[in-house]
Amino acid sequence: MPSDPLSAVEKGFGEVVGAQNSPTSSEGKTESSTIASSRKEGFSQSITMETFPEGFPRLACFLDSDDSFMLFKRFGIVFSRLLLNKQDEIRQMEAELLGMDKTDEKYGGELYLQSPYEDTQRDANTIPRYWSQTRPQLLQKLETKILEYSELLLKAHQLKSLEKPSARDYRSVLHYMENDGGQMYEKEMSWIYDKEDLVSLRPGRENAWLDGMLERLLKLCRCRLVRETNARTENKAIHYYDRCRISKCVTFLITILILILLMIPIWLLYKSSVNGTIGKTSDTIVLILAFTLIFSAALSAFTKAKRHEIVAASAG
Repeated sequence: MPSDPLSAVEKGFGEVVGAQNSPTSSEGKTESSTIASSRKEGFSQSITMETFPEGFPRLACFLDSDDSFMLFKRFGIVFSRLLLNKQDEIRQMEAELLGMDKTDEKYGGELYLQSPYEDTQRDANTIPRYWSQTRPQLLQKLETKILEYSELLLKAHQLKSLEKPSARDYRSVLHYMENDGGQMYEKEMSWIYDKEDLVSLRPGRENAWLDGMLERLLKLCRCRLVRETNARTENKAIHYYDRCRISKCVTFLITILILILLMIPIWLLYKSSVNGTIGKTSDTIVLILAFTLIFSAALSAFTKAKRHEIVAASAG
């Protein structure tokens, strides 16, 4: 059996098609069953990054191998330039339209301003000679331009709304392209150095930085509890972790932190009440203020709660 999973899959497909051409043959049936099992074995093999040629094919495989690596250019300057050009075109057409309206208002063409139908059926002799086109023609072109401008504007807004890559994810992709990617010209990989124009397709999470910290800790401890078992690459320097398990670990840590922040002040106030010192000194007020501040800081650090939500949670 071929060692290359891709060649095994391609061979299996090719032979299956040939076997279907003679379904009545017993030899064909035997061959078909043999090929079916080889296809199954071929698909069960793990296709690693090393299967792809060096250069853009392998880089594309690497970027797609994990959500953290999905970094691309936003081309913000290009979008701004295109928007400015279309904006200026629309401005000129708008000025031309306003000039047509003023001309009809000045020289008795109110009928064409009050009825779009009359304006469409307007006689050519009533149209000023210096007009390069009629008003309906200009409006049609203006509609096309404004729709193109609106679509481009919304696309630019969507790209602008994408999150910036974290420093950790950026370093991972940069390190791979400079060292392990291989066979890439300097000009073709120059986009990775424009960090301010890069966006990440990684779904935004409230505690992504905590995920990274936990992954670094697990890497230092050489913990295989959350490391994925299906290797995507033969490169031992690249590690993949099970996102579901990482998320559960982070949720567990945050839950423990919340319980600590809730139970410690309650326990301290209980001890003060037992000792009879509660309400007699300023320590109680300091304790409440301190843990309220810590709780607010924890909300800001571990969640994306807005200011009024933090105030409401702290007041509660």
